[in-house]
Amino acid sequence: MGILDWLFRRKKEVATDNAQQFVVTDHDLSSRPKTEFIDIPSRRFFGESIRSPNGRFTLAWRDANESGSEGGARSKGKGQYIVLAGKDVIAQGAVARPNDGKIANDGNFILNDWGFGGGLQGVFLAFDRLGKPLVKRRFEANLFNNGLSNDGSTASCQTANAYEGEDGSRLTIFNLRTGVEIASWMPASGWADFYAFPADGVIQLGYSKLGLFSYSWDGTFLDAEEWQEARLSKGDYSTVMMAVEFAIKSDDGQLKDGLAHRLLKSLDRISRQIPEADIQRKATLKKLQGHCWEAIGDLATALTAYDAALTINPKVGIKRRADQIRKQQQAETR
Repeated sequence: MGILDWLFRRKKEVATDNAQQFVVTDHDLSSRPKTEFIDIPSRRFFGESIRSPNGRFTLAWRDANESGSEGGARSKGKGQYIVLAGKDVIAQGAVARPNDGKIANDGNFILNDWGFGGGLQGVFLAFDRLGKPLVKRRFEANLFNNGLSNDGSTASCQTANAYEGEDGSRLTIFNLRTGVEIASWMPASGWADFYAFPADGVIQLGYSKLGLFSYSWDGTFLDAEEWQEARLSKGDYSTVMMAVEFAIKSDDGQLKDGLAHRLLKSLDRISRQIPEADIQRKATLKKLQGHCWEAIGDLATALTAYDAALTINPKVGIKRRADQIRKQQQAETR
């Protein structure tokens, strides 16, 4: 007997007038607005669940075989999904490895199928509330997460990295009313934690510590400046350093005075967050500070920062520039 099998706590099915419908009692149905475990003994089902924003529908799924003896990565034994309207089961089906379920106010729902076997793969699935397929899109990359609009009209999924092909790290948007793939592109802001659909033609990528940032469906980053500012003001040391490196590269090293001061302020904010053992980042921090001081025109302070970086890590990649500034200063004092 598998652990899921033990957790099912089987009970008799509740008879109804409709042979295709099964009733779940108050005791059987236990879930909260966010993803929670659900126990439906009448269906011998225990798994994850989520409710629609309006609370009308519940989607439950289980990434394990029917007996519950084998879950997660496996080569056979399909998982299951169940859709409830209130306490009534209105749809159910089998999917290889269902994960990341979402359900909308109209009952449309989505799942990421992680698939059997090894290799990079995933299938994005969308259905209406009765289980009729709306979208099936296979990717040659693992699926990272997904999103669904409250009204069930639009959905998205994002893939993880892939070593080959064009499916890696892509955000793909679908029209569930027509079953058509709208667009697929790589977001400049990377992998999101969640998604929102504020208006037709716009998708927002949400980051738990940074906020929501808008893109048009064609991939145009509408909030690029807001994204950069959020990374600098709210990000941790890794995020801030990446943002500063991006700003320096974007301006080809020719930072404007005001921006350079802004970047220095962010670097100073996170300087104490870097672990003592992280020599590479400590050296990179000094290097980035040197770039900013050099852009401001304070070569003496820039050289001090570059020398500090080289003391921490001689291979930080700034020795040639430090030597050039040193020679320039020596020439000026003769």
